[in-house]
Amino acid sequence: MRGTVKRVSALLAVALLLTLLAPMAGAADVRLSSHTLKVNGQTVPCGAYNIDGSNYFRLRDLAMLLTDTGSRFSVDYDEGQQAVMIVRGRPYISIGGELEMGEDLSATAIPTVQRIFIDGVEQPNLSVYNIGGEKGSNYFKLRELGDALGFHVNYDENSRTMLVRTRFEPGQARLQETEDAGREYLDKIVFLGDCTTYGIGYYYRHGYPELCPSTQVWTPKEGYMYLAKHATTKINYTLTGEQLSIPECASRARPEILIITLGLNGFAAFTENSYREACTSLVESIREASPNTEIILNSVYPVADSYEYQSLINNEKILVFNGWIERLAEDLGCRYLNAFDALAVDGKLPENLQNGDGLHLDGKAYVKVMEYVRTHALPDKS
Repeated sequence: MRGTVKRVSALLAVALLLTLLAPMAGAADVRLSSHTLKVNGQTVPCGAYNIDGSNYFRLRDLAMLLTDTGSRFSVDYDEGQQAVMIVRGRPYISIGGELEMGEDLSATAIPTVQRIFIDGVEQPNLSVYNIGGEKGSNYFKLRELGDALGFHVNYDENSRTMLVRTRFEPGQARLQETEDAGREYLDKIVFLGDCTTYGIGYYYRHGYPELCPSTQVWTPKEGYMYLAKHATTKINYTLTGEQLSIPECASRARPEILIITLGLNGFAAFTENSYREACTSLVESIREASPNTEIILNSVYPVADSYEYQSLINNEKILVFNGWIERLAEDLGCRYLNAFDALAVDGKLPENLQNGDGLHLDGKAYVKVMEYVRTHALPDKS
């Protein structure tokens, strides 16, 4: 009998110990983050915690950093509901103490009990921790918050840097006229695109040294490319002769600047939504492969009156399409290059700049495009 009682007591003791240890076993791994944060290319001081392998940032710090961008949001607290109220598009009003680094409070981190609302809609699935106790702050998983509020997050493993890109305000994505940035600027660029991009390398090889060599031109071997099929497209990677996917090319080359000119092949089949879906997917895949690459979305070029299939592709439709491209560039935090203007005279491609079919460009047209690229340079790259 005594042996039985001792065994039962021992089992109860083990059960109690396991009960006490269970919360500890499931506790999050919380520590100060050692990663750097960049917002739109600028390194910013901002304390963060790494929780179970993901970076969490204080909500009010991020609101302060983004308040002058197209991804701004306001933050308020409803004490009656114990709720954090976030409203997209409103400027943030500082309460003081934002962006102060402070001491390490990792040991105080617990899942928040407060409710989170974005534009009046509760967000029960966001990962949020309270750090600092009763008077602490809410820290949000950066990627989740970016998805919810409309800013873009990537990670550069080489420099251990979190990269945040915000939306542009309407009209601000468009590259404005600059001083001629010269050959040095062109040498930083890789051109990705369809049949109208293929000609850059072709005419460079045929007497137009003002253009760029094929090593700076990414197109499939056959010279045309459908944006809707970008995920399965193989690029003729002329540096090695390999046929690689677009993300593989980006990961290998990590270009400083990438100009994307896509949409002409398959033009008539696109709606604005289908274009946005395909191009967003492409841009995101490139950013994952080469996070520091500056991406420029270029317009579709005009066509000449001699182009035979005006019912499918004409300049009126191209201008509408270019509006789609510019709006998407604003939303993705990319720049927009309106190279349509480099070629259009009275809203159309002059006959002396087309190569025989009214659609494709000749060498003189590409020279004009390169001049436009050089004189509409990225502000921090010229």
